Amino acid sequence: MAERIFLEDIGKPYATTPVGHARVWEVRDLFNDPTLPRLIYVVESRIGETFLLGRGLSGRPKFNLIRYIANTMVELFIETLKTKDCYQYLILRGAYPFDLQHAFANVPTYHHLLLPTGFTKLQRVLNRDRTDWEVQTLGFIGEYGGETWLIPDTVIASGSTIAAFLRSGFDHHRPREVFLFTACGSLQGLQRIYQECLKKGVDLVPIYSQCLFEVSKEGNFPDLPLTDLPVTNPGTITTKNFYEKAYRRYQGRRMCCVGDVGESLDHPLQYTLHTLWEMQRLGMDPAKEDWSLWSVRVREEGFREKVEAFKPDLVDYFKDLWT
Repeated sequence: MAERIFLEDIGKPYATTPVGHARVWEVRDLFNDPTLPRLIYVVESRIGETFLLGRGLSGRPKFNLIRYIANTMVELFIETLKTKDCYQYLILRGAYPFDLQHAFANVPTYHHLLLPTGFTKLQRVLNRDRTDWEVQTLGFIGEYGGETWLIPDTVIASGSTIAAFLRSGFDHHRPREVFLFTACGSLQGLQRIYQECLKKGVDLVPIYSQCLFEVSKEGNFPDLPLTDLPVTNPGTITTKNFYEKAYRRYQGRRMCCVGDVGESLDHPLQYTLHTLWEMQRLGMDPAKEDWSLWSVRVREEGFREKVEAFKPDLVDYFKDLWT
């Protein structure tokens, strides 16, 4: 088995900020792989750790975490961005909580003006072989412009939606560069996005939070390819300290660090039920979980009834919750 690689092995500190006790790692020529950008930034922060270790968080608490990560990233790169002709593009709904509008409010020029923003809705569907995602465009609101495109998205796994947006958007306007922001992003997704930029000669500046994830080759749930992002995957790259934290938090299992983020924000109860099911499938020990950190009150009798209606065998697996 190949030895695990950490950010300390391949990167060097680039910048720090007191906001969120954050620092940036600069990673150049990763694996000398021409399918990846020559420069990748990884932002390490306490809030980024909390987000990736917080599978029990949902609703407003998780939304606020995502927004804070966006603020931290802009704070770290504002000296680079404030002089540029920036346009933001939000791919709904996944990018909605990562909107950079609030983060740009403290930037001169944007005190009184909004960051120009376009909105698009894309839908992913499994292909006929159920091995990858195909993307359907459902509409675009706004205009294409700017020399620097800002593409924020909460989670990037396969990269298919952003790649599809760039492929279409470049036909309307060719920027000089694209800044890609994500709170939880994979290397596989980055490769797919980078190929679209390479074809058109557009520079790509990826800014990831905490980890360069390896997507699981097989999902924790059946019939869902290219979705799970565990720190414990052998190809995931992060700091040694965070890897050890995540290994303890998820009991050495390949638990996805975020689950379905859209579901966690809009349907916390359903998201929590699916998280319990994932824990059961991976054989995690409920006795080692700190249930007080969960947003949904899982110890209440009413929640037990919801669990029983969802999957009766989960009640026995998590029986100590209600004793």
